[in-house]
Amino acid sequence: MHLRKVLEEHNYDTIGNWLKFYESFKKSDCSSVLEFFHTYNPPITPDHHTCVGLAFELWNRLSIELKDKYLGIGGHICVVSCEEDIDSMSVYTSSYRLDSHMSARHTLEKEHVLMCLKVEFSGRTAVMLCDPGYHVARVVTVMADGCYPHTGWFIQSEENNIRKEYNYQLYPHNANFVEWTERATRNGKEENFSGAIYVRRPYLTAVDVTERRNIAYDFRSLLSRDQKGDLIAGIYFKVKPNCDEFTIFYQDMGKQRIKLKFSDCMKPKIDEDLLQKLSVCNDQLDLPHLRLLDIIKKSGTILRDAAFLQQILEIDRCIKLLSENN
Repeated sequence: MHLRKVLEEHNYDTIGNWLKFYESFKKSDCSSVLEFFHTYNPPITPDHHTCVGLAFELWNRLSIELKDKYLGIGGHICVVSCEEDIDSMSVYTSSYRLDSHMSARHTLEKEHVLMCLKVEFSGRTAVMLCDPGYHVARVVTVMADGCYPHTGWFIQSEENNIRKEYNYQLYPHNANFVEWTERATRNGKEENFSGAIYVRRPYLTAVDVTERRNIAYDFRSLLSRDQKGDLIAGIYFKVKPNCDEFTIFYQDMGKQRIKLKFSDCMKPKIDEDLLQKLSVCNDQLDLPHLRLLDIIKKSGTILRDAAFLQQILEIDRCIKLLSENN
């Protein structure tokens, strides 16, 4: 219930932290984006929740709401880290040693976080995972023995001839990890991706590492979800030089998906039809009046700042190069 409320009440937002970073950089005396990136303290606010803020929001709610029924449960709920799109689980997990620094520690992105609770009953162990950042509307139960109530494979989303199915299981060769497999089927063609969720210890640097890494991504989105995790409305765009295009979608007798230009939204007088589309999307994102237009204008301004854009994209490129060595 609380997981679904978080999905419904909080947007998934990777534009807000990007705008805040740019605003803070411009107000600083720093001329180097990389230097500022290293010293910046990313804020976590309800106005712009990435997977980090969403996991902490759920953690906080459960710690408060369940404390009377399950004394001390807040001390057992934690945030755990996830490495996405692993080429080889065996290579990745074998390099993760607890008795020393990780041999590949500099090549990890740790780009995602989830909420976790480890439990034991009748001699059986399990890991319970909540992932509001990936719009998962169920508590995933990962039984060590793979038996009931193990969640197993489930359909996460199905739209436009694309079906995404998820499966979570303890990695058989290293129980410190949950292997997260995504099976994407597009027009009958199947692709599989694996992620590694480290569940042995809480992830203590989610803000300093994962939230900071998110700022440099070359893709931004702002999305509203319903209690089932289905996307209702949103905006997304690539961060790249000379980019003047973004996509919005919203519900209007079915899902409408439209490509628009930042430059059209930054004119002194904006076309009424465009304003109407933005207004519908704004309302379905549950934003204050004209807030979406303001977000688009500020995003368009950043995309016109060639010097900043070059530096932030170089940071993203370097991080990706480091992680490719893993």
